[in-house]
Formats: sequence, C-alpha cells, structure tokens
Amino acid sequence: MKEMTAKDSLVSVIVPTYNRAHLIVFTLDSVFRQTYRPIEVLIVDDGSHDKTEEVVRDWAAQQCVGDERFSLQYVRQNNAGPSAARNTGLRECSGEFIQFLDSDDIVHPEKLAKQVTAIRRNSVDFCVCNCRTFGSSQSAAGSVRDFYSRSHHLDDFPSQYPMHTAAVLLSRRVVERNGPWPEYLSAGEDFEYNFRMVARGAKGIWLNEELLQVRTHDSPERIQARPLATRCRSMYLGLATMEIEAVARGICSKRFLNSLGIRAYQYYRHTRAEGSLAEAGVFFRYARPRLFWRTKANLWLRQVLPTPIARVCAAAKGLVGGRKR
Repeated sequence: MKEMTAKDSLVSVIVPTYNRAHLIVFTLDSVFRQTYRPIEVLIVDDGSHDKTEEVVRDWAAQQCVGDERFSLQYVRQNNAGPSAARNTGLRECSGEFIQFLDSDDIVHPEKLAKQVTAIRRNSVDFCVCNCRTFGSSQSAAGSVRDFYSRSHHLDDFPSQYPMHTAAVLLSRRVVERNGPWPEYLSAGEDFEYNFRMVARGAKGIWLNEELLQVRTHDSPERIQARPLATRCRSMYLGLATMEIEAVARGICSKRFLNSLGIRAYQYYRHTRAEGSLAEAGVFFRYARPRLFWRTKANLWLRQVLPTPIARVCAAAKGLVGGRKR
C-alpha cells in the first residue's frame, strides 16, 4: 500500500468484481450517496468478459464530476479470485480507512460516517455493523444478521463469526498489521482474514444498526459456482490455518477448539446436504475430536429431535421472560 498521504480522513472503498455489469451500478450509487467525504473507490476487475468496464467508466463520467472529494479508479487484472483482487486494491489505495465491498452490496448512506466516528471516538481498529440480506430486489428483504448480539469473544469466533467482510470498516493501521488476503483460499477467505486480524490483537466495536444490505442469489453466481471439491479443500485449509494461527499466538484453548469443531460440523452438514459424503466425512472427522461431549450431544439432539427441542426452548423462554414490563 502507498504511504499515508495528507488525506488522513480518506476512506478507500475496494470493490472486486467479476461479470457484474448488471449489478455494480447499484453498489456504486449507494457509495456515492454516502454522507461522508472524502471517498476514493477502487474497482478491481478480476478479468470480467462482460461490459463491466464500460458500465463503470460510463458511471464515473456522469457522477464523478463536480465532486472533488469523490474519486473512482478502475483497475483490471487477470482472473485470480477475490483475495487477489482485494490485495490489488490495497496496493493502490491511499485511505486512512478501508472498506471492502462486494460488487452487489448496498450500503446505507450513513454507514461510513457512523463507523468512522465510532472508530475515532473509541480508539479502536475496526467497526462492525449489522446487515440484512435481500433477493432479486431490495424490497424482497431477507434475514437480519445481528452481529451486535453475537459473542465477540475470541474463543467463540469460529462458531459465532460476529462480522461480515462488507459490514466492517477497518483502520489502515490494522490492515497493514494483518497482511495480505489469503490468495491460496478459494472459499472462506474472509473467515481466515478476519480471524487473523482479531487473533493478532485488533480491537473493535460493534454497532447495533443495520447499515448494509447483502444480496443473495438464486443462481450459482458466487462461491457455489466453484466445484464442490475445490470449495471443501479451501474450507478445510481455512480451518487448519486458523488453528495453526491460534497455536502460534498461544490462544488455542479447549473452548476455541470446540468452536472450530462446531464450524467444521456446520460444513459437514452443508456438504452432506449437497450430496458429497466423502467431503462431508472429512469435516466430520475434523470436528469430532475437538467438540466437547456436551456439544456433541446438543448437536445430535438438534438433528434428530429438532421440533420437540424448539418447543421446549420456546416454553422455557416464555416462563423465564413472561413478566410484564
């Protein structure tokens, strides 16, 4: 990355993209509508073969006029994956703060302003907001990802994962300490990158506000487009890399291993549902020795008795929290 310039308040928004000519304008519009300035946008085209470049340049020609505090740079590279694209963006950016976005995300107009303020006011390295998923249109709202209410303890990070790449605003200092994105991972690279950040001592703050919308796709447009075996190898390598990082940092507690086991068990369920028993078995064997016996029992009960347990939990919650306010 470039050395810090005089623009210490600059936010660099790094957007890797691949064949998103039909969607990237919505992301750019949401960034342009930010109440915060100054902003530089770096579009890193990971070898698109549609009209992404034409769309981006036309948008910039219309919007980046008369606003000296908003700039856009278009960078093209050979197809190498999202991690390589983000690393390219990091080498080109100049901001004091870094915002990674996917090229189909929509950000709330106040996202950058609120998160920059939170980082400065609390003297932390990063800030996380909640987000909401949506489908083919923003009116088709999906579920809320409430990162604020999840456990933020390092031991629970693998199972809870209290962040999303685009929900985080990062200070430049923590990005420089954290090093590059893992280009050897083709899936789950954000999981490894963000864990590495907190494992190395980064301090953050969580806002109980929805400031991001994450698009979901019915078609296999994202990670699901990669072969299952490739994804599984990457996810397994990501788990192993995080465990090695935890051992090296002296933070590999039994509770952390249990949390890793829960994440591996989730991968097992997903890959088994996709019909690959061989890949699922790899995750099951990884999870089994790391899980507490009570966690194993709980996961088994949830699998074979989901409805009764849900009813019991709901009844218990009603008994405990049934008092009138």
